Amino acid sequence: MKFLISLSVLLVAALSVQAEDGPAPMSSTIKRLLSRATLYNKQGRRVTLDDLKGKYIGIYFSGHWCSPCRKMTPVLSKVWQRENRRFEVIWVTQDHSEGDADDYYNKSMPWLRMPYREARSIGRELFSAVRQRYIPTLTMLDPNFNVINYNARSQIERDSSGRGFPWRG
Repeated sequence: MKFLISLSVLLVAALSVQAEDGPAPMSSTIKRLLSRATLYNKQGRRVTLDDLKGKYIGIYFSGHWCSPCRKMTPVLSKVWQRENRRFEVIWVTQDHSEGDADDYYNKSMPWLRMPYREARSIGRELFSAVRQRYIPTLTMLDPNFNVINYNARSQIERDSSGRGFPWRG
């Protein structure tokens, strides 16, 4: 009897935690949002989701005005340099102006970006879909667009060598 009561309490606790956080975002939702976006590489060429086939994807939310973001970007850049054959970063700006976003990207980032206007619309939906609340943050997706880590930032900061890639949560 005690076992059944304990099991019931654990089940209720687990369900309440899941309900509080909400269901995990569907890979189809994330893929749909990303497919609506126009992604560009550092050379200004458009990149499609098909071009990213087989790669892990990090969705990086940050802004130039954010001091922790300016600290995280170079760390992430070093990891990306080592892992870019199997890992791509998509930057979604949280900057307040297009000029600030462009300047931050051009000076600091080697990876893909979502244009400012799309970051203000699609990027906000994506931020919500992957349950983010603050920046900087890096949400890791597997090659099938499933979230494997909602906040890989802390793992990358501790593992700047990239040994823990793909930083499953």
